Amino acid sequence: MKKTLLFAFAVAALFASCADKEAKSSDVQTEGEELIVLPDSTECVKSGDVVYIDLDAMFKSSKIFAAEGKPLEAKVEAFQKKMVDKQNELNQLGQSLAYEESKIAQEGNKLQSDYSKGLITTLNAQTKGQELEKRAQNLQVNAAALQQKQQKASEELQAEEQALAEEHAVLENRFAELLKLAVDDINADGRYKMIVNAMVVVDAADGLNISSLVLAKIDELYEAGALTKE
Repeated sequence: MKKTLLFAFAVAALFASCADKEAKSSDVQTEGEELIVLPDSTECVKSGDVVYIDLDAMFKSSKIFAAEGKPLEAKVEAFQKKMVDKQNELNQLGQSLAYEESKIAQEGNKLQSDYSKGLITTLNAQTKGQELEKRAQNLQVNAAALQQKQQKASEELQAEEQALAEEHAVLENRFAELLKLAVDDINADGRYKMIVNAMVVVDAADGLNISSLVLAKIDELYEAGALTKE
């Protein structure tokens, strides 16, 4: 979650009521990840107490993350691989051009040395010199093409990265909206003074963590299509 989102809910004075004692955690375990365990809300916190929720754990354990977040993570991983592969490809092309440039320079120096020593005729020196000049011109053309390819790749990758960042922001906003709706629903009787984010909690009794209670409502709202209703 973004710090702005965490901070917003960390300081907001939100009122919540005690809901069903049998509300269970909606934790989701994904392949290759450790299960994020949220405590069961088996007892109602007394009216007026300050309680807290673990936003990060709730987000990763939510059904919206399982349905939308995991596919987005896969897209991000694919993009990162694509970016590395493209960088390696461009680096190899650059190295090939650098090698050709070095080779042309070495052959030019040798040609000049051989001609100075009288080891090669003027005609042969001119012929080889013209060949080296053509290779140097081709090298410049290829270098310019590589530069254009690098620029195009950079623009395409940047556009794709921005699109993924926007998708991530939308996902966070959708979760934040579900969180607001869930808290508003649980908040019917204004039983709690405040709900804060666990990130700012230094020490608290386990019974004050109502993450599972709120997450159960978030999942219920998501499955009911709350985000698509006007």
